[in-house]
Amino acid sequence: MTMLRTILTSALAAISVLSMASAQEGIVAITNGELHMTSPDGDVILDGTILMRNGRIAAVGRDIDIPAGAQVIDAGGNPVTPGFFASQSGIGLTEIGAVQEANDVSTDNDSLSAALRAIDGFNYDSSVFDITRAGGITRAYVAPNAGETLFGGCGVVIAMVRGTEAITEECIGQTAVLGESAARRTGGSRQAAFATFRRALDDAILYDQDPDAYAESDHHNRLSVEDARGLAPAATGEELLLIRVEGASDIRRVLDLQEQYDLDLVLVGATEAYRLADELAEAGIPVIVNPLSNLPSNFEQMGATLTNAARLAEAGVTVSFFDDGIGYTHNARLLPQLAGNAVANGMTHADAMRAVTLTPAEIFGLGRELGTLERGKLADIVVWDGDPFEVTVRPTHVFIEGEETSLENRQTKLAERYKDLKRAERPLQYRNQ
Repeated sequence: MTMLRTILTSALAAISVLSMASAQEGIVAITNGELHMTSPDGDVILDGTILMRNGRIAAVGRDIDIPAGAQVIDAGGNPVTPGFFASQSGIGLTEIGAVQEANDVSTDNDSLSAALRAIDGFNYDSSVFDITRAGGITRAYVAPNAGETLFGGCGVVIAMVRGTEAITEECIGQTAVLGESAARRTGGSRQAAFATFRRALDDAILYDQDPDAYAESDHHNRLSVEDARGLAPAATGEELLLIRVEGASDIRRVLDLQEQYDLDLVLVGATEAYRLADELAEAGIPVIVNPLSNLPSNFEQMGATLTNAARLAEAGVTVSFFDDGIGYTHNARLLPQLAGNAVANGMTHADAMRAVTLTPAEIFGLGRELGTLERGKLADIVVWDGDPFEVTVRPTHVFIEGEETSLENRQTKLAERYKDLKRAERPLQYRNQ
């Protein structure tokens, strides 16, 4: 009887241990971290702990109780941040820029514009995901470019994972252009560009008021039904309208458009936005800028300066970053370096940190789910081996919705393959040379 009791007791204990292990499965704790909360007051918690459970942040702060059986990662006193968010990119739309069939970021077909949707050309298995994620970027806004028209269509917010799980929001924001680029597309003058833009907004509003009547009307010199339908949410202020514009004079005219149409605007590019910083702050219009833009490539960028981001932030403008050159897609992972350059030219570290985390999340309506290290938010979290804004610093752990993701990518595989150049390790075609 005593032996039987012992066996039963041992069995129950084993079941209890297995149940506890099962209960704690998927719980991850990051300890001893320098937690960059990215809250408006720029709080940083030293020797902090983050607990992740079921894809979300379950607890954050000091003296957090860690459940038995949880996976524990010691950050070693290094920075821990929310996952970085690229505010503009072509990730998933451009695989090889110079190859037409691998580039879906824009179209030369002017029969459709605002009706286009980035998700319809999105590559769910893009090789760019891996290297971007390895740079600490966990989310991105993928924006179609306006081809030969003034409107490019609706963008998509993605997570840096392959497959359909990449899609965070299928359609957020309408892409548009004004200024010199728009003038070239409408006969060579800004007058024509702005008149065409206003007419398009008016058409979209008419469609919104009575779709059937609009569909039956004469469409000569008017938006197609498809484009009017696609533009209507932005024209009525129900959806973001992201306008690429550079010069101060054109930005001023865009501010007038907002007053006339009550648009929910975001400026992209905005090289001379600092000249209207107070007006932009008062209007509450976010600005997505390239902190490295300091050499004018055309007349409307004559006032380019490296202090643009800092001066906008100081005036109270909501600022985020993008690179409209090589870092737009394939080097989107260099987003931390954009932030570092903004800091080097006068922006505070806390403002720059928000510009790559909370601000883009808020711009695209995801501020309640992403962008800060707060209890209840999705656990997009990055552990770094130093200040993320330093060029030699890299992530050591990247979590997307509480799942640790691989940092392996094509570049790391190539580095590993060619680390040892002994003849036996060479690719087969080179072993006899």
